Amino acid sequence: MKAAAYNQARSILAKAGSDTAAKSHPVHGTGDVPVGYGTNLLACSRDEFRAKDKNAPIKRSGMTPYHYVAIHDAARTMGIDRW
Repeated sequence: MKAAAYNQARSILAKAGSDTAAKSHPVHGTGDVPVGYGTNLLACSRDEFRAKDKNAPIKRSGMTPYHYVAIHDAARTMGIDRW
């Protein structure tokens, strides 16, 4: 996967409130990164959002719609459909 796609997805998740994404470092100095970096970022952010949203009145896949959209936007940005 392209490093730029990973960095953009990381930014999407950080802006949505993922501490995991915010604490991760942007990739630089290389053009590509392993897909596992992206799937791990998505899985950790998903779990984090589900924990934060456990008492939310409206949920989709255990998250608020805002977090759900952010996760899927980040996944699409990286070209990942399973995580």
